[in-house]
Amino acid sequence: MFLNLAGTVRSTFHNKKLWFMSLENESNDASGSSHYLENKNRKDACQASLMEILESQIIPSLLKANESALPFFSTDGARVALPTQQEIAHFAQLCIAKDQHAPDLFVQALMFEGLASEAIFLHLLAPSARYLGELWDDDLCDFTQVTIGLIRMQQITMRLGPEFQVKRKSAMQGMRALFAPVPGSQHTLGVLMVSEFFRREGWQVWMELGSSEAMLLIAVKKDWFDVIGLSIGTDSQAESLADIVRHIRASSANANAKILIGGPCLASTPNLYKEVGADGAAGDAESAVELARTLFSS
Repeated sequence: MFLNLAGTVRSTFHNKKLWFMSLENESNDASGSSHYLENKNRKDACQASLMEILESQIIPSLLKANESALPFFSTDGARVALPTQQEIAHFAQLCIAKDQHAPDLFVQALMFEGLASEAIFLHLLAPSARYLGELWDDDLCDFTQVTIGLIRMQQITMRLGPEFQVKRKSAMQGMRALFAPVPGSQHTLGVLMVSEFFRREGWQVWMELGSSEAMLLIAVKKDWFDVIGLSIGTDSQAESLADIVRHIRASSANANAKILIGGPCLASTPNLYKEVGADGAAGDAESAVELARTLFSS
């Protein structure tokens, strides 16, 4: 888990410039070029220093704190109303605040009211992650805050697993699924969520988190999977998706495996799966389970 989170940190630097690392007033003359290189070297050093702090201090301390955290549990409360936009925004802010226990207490309070873990996954964690992304895009929070916030959301996702699996259905005749981010992406929160939904449905589930395309192809060649799901985070990743899907089909131990795609970019391109040669697409974990059920019941 540590290596995966560290990879997430690294990949984020390549997706968006940090405000304190932007290079302005570039010049083509000798003195300007020298000044530019001096600034660049200084800011590269700043980036490396921040990376070292995140990887050596912040991430390990968050993981250690999670080891002793109590599991979540539901009650007989009667709440059926889904989290409001205000609650989503508040929870996202708690995830980037200093109090590391505040997000857990917020989630547990909702469950005390009777909100199901399924609703926590779909209607709190997922939209809160998107909300953090919007704050990041609008420069309303910094890189370190987003990193910490997403790590805390991942931890809550994993700790909700046992509670979510209480109503697990009997195994679907040994059906097997593999889920992974699109190679090159380190955004794993959606993969963790959809995996929990499939497990509860009775599927045997494997995950390849942060794998290269070569490692993913080895995994699908080595073991038989009925479903192979790919999570795509950005439009830029769509360019290589058709090749990845084609390579998976050529390598898969199961020539009839269903390849599904999901992720935020489907909101703008819902028919992307047709363009890349996949078998279907789902906008959230619940829809992915229903899609797989439909594909294998026909």
